[in-house]
Amino acid sequence: MAQLEYRDADKLPAALRKTVFRDRDEQRWRVTALVIHRDPESRKETGRTAFLRRADSSGGREWEIALDALYETTEVDR
Repeated sequence: MAQLEYRDADKLPAALRKTVFRDRDEQRWRVTALVIHRDPESRKETGRTAFLRRADSSGGREWEIALDALYETTEVDR
């Protein structure tokens, strides 16, 4: 089983923390946390999962997606 390393938004690089992602429905999202998956034996990184929250005042919904897929399926708004 993979080892998981959790990073809250305040521990993320500023570039990722401040980036707003726009999905196909024109909704805007910010990364609120990141989970890094590591192989338990080698400790090599095997993946990253981003947790996102709406970047506008409508709030509410949260979203979880592999970080690579986030960049493939959204556009960087700024």
